[in-house]
Amino acid sequence: MFPSPPSQHVTKAVRAFTLVELLVVVSIVALLIAILLPALRRARDGAKRIVCMANLHVFGVGVQTYASEFHGVLPWEGYAEGDRPERHLGEWEDESQWFNAAPQYAGYPTYVEMQKQNDIGRKRLPKEGDRSHFVCPKSVAVAAGREDDLVEDGYFLLWGLNNERRLSRRKTFWSYAYNTELDAGLEDRHVRERVYLNVVGRPAETAVMVERIMRPDECSPPFLTSVGQAAVHWKYFTTRHDDGGFILFLDNHEAFFTRKELNDAPNAPLDYNQPGKIIWNPGGTAN
Repeated sequence: MFPSPPSQHVTKAVRAFTLVELLVVVSIVALLIAILLPALRRARDGAKRIVCMANLHVFGVGVQTYASEFHGVLPWEGYAEGDRPERHLGEWEDESQWFNAAPQYAGYPTYVEMQKQNDIGRKRLPKEGDRSHFVCPKSVAVAAGREDDLVEDGYFLLWGLNNERRLSRRKTFWSYAYNTELDAGLEDRHVRERVYLNVVGRPAETAVMVERIMRPDECSPPFLTSVGQAAVHWKYFTTRHDDGGFILFLDNHEAFFTRKELNDAPNAPLDYNQPGKIIWNPGGTAN
């Protein structure tokens, strides 16, 4: 008789990780995460900056198209900032208001139409975290300043006039706002100042729209007055993108500035114009 063949099933010893080897693997994974996270964060922030610039470009297209349609007249900034009844914006329905004119002439709904859609429950008015050309992707929830601001459901409430020319306070969320110094900061309920694109001497340096702060603690030291305003200038400039933000110029290009370089202007506090760099008031003394 022949001997039985050996069993085909050979038991192999299974070697487990030692504690030291496990700790080494964990350390390597942690190191890789530490290396990759800043790069991912920079990539994400870079993408948000691109979206922000694209939002401003939408407004720029609208401003340019509106001016072409109306013989060089720029969209209107409104009578005033809208944070008080005596400083109302003017008529909400007015199609020359920048928040209606610029979107409409760039192919988007007017802001007043967006407000109407919100009021009837069809589509919520955009705010932080939403995709909208009115919302910077780095904008956070709004917070009221010390003066005049009223916040409701994450929106600033601003004063304007309804169709019957009666005061009406409505929700707004604008990460960007019109440069109030384009008409030298005029506030007069009896005068509707028009600004003509073709008479602005330095369109490539003249700011038309600005990334604005959305809450007092967005800058340091914290902002002490009203932040919920429709038209703004250097004082209300954001710090949400690496201590600064973007500005749209009248030739429809966007550029990044830090808050410090705008507020440390050589001509401050006269008009903050910096010829060769940025012009707020086209008729200012430093222009």
